[in-house]
Amino acid sequence: MSGPESLALIQRMIQAAKKDLSDRSFDYLFWGWLVLAAALSHYALMLADYERPWLPWLLMPLGTVVVLIYHYRLKKNQTVRTPVGQFLGFWAGMGVLLVMVIGFGSVYGWQLAYPLLIGPYGLGTFVSGGALRFQPLVYGGAACWLLATVAFLVPFQTQLLLLAAVLLSYIIPGHLLKARFRRGRAV
Repeated sequence: MSGPESLALIQRMIQAAKKDLSDRSFDYLFWGWLVLAAALSHYALMLADYERPWLPWLLMPLGTVVVLIYHYRLKKNQTVRTPVGQFLGFWAGMGVLLVMVIGFGSVYGWQLAYPLLIGPYGLGTFVSGGALRFQPLVYGGAACWLLATVAFLVPFQTQLLLLAAVLLSYIIPGHLLKARFRRGRAV
């Protein structure tokens, strides 16, 4: 491989890494806003004594389809795979854990399940922040652990408001990650 070819390969890898970070901001922002909307809608419907206040959570499977299509299209156009991108791809395991906790909640009650939902998404965010060397995700993940602990001690309606922790763990870090990428600074 000649010098110019080596340089071109390195530049492609750097650009792929930068693009990978931008793509991850999509995940945090999409899921953050979707969970926030579902949690707050559920809370509002409970206050209004609606018969099925949990209905907004039915958006989650639709959200999964949207994210799968988004990542399928991304992967189709991807020329270089980065180690960080491969690592973050294991977030699918978080989806499996969340489905398990949802099954637990449907059998044993949501009062215990919601704290168990907040804790793992905090862990995923914390670990991702470490992999990306991006402190807002690390702090957001740690905040989720604190809120998950509090969630065990409060009524279910308050737990719905604590699910708004996605603001700290997904939405704010997602916007900061996107802004950092737009400024051209790789994490």
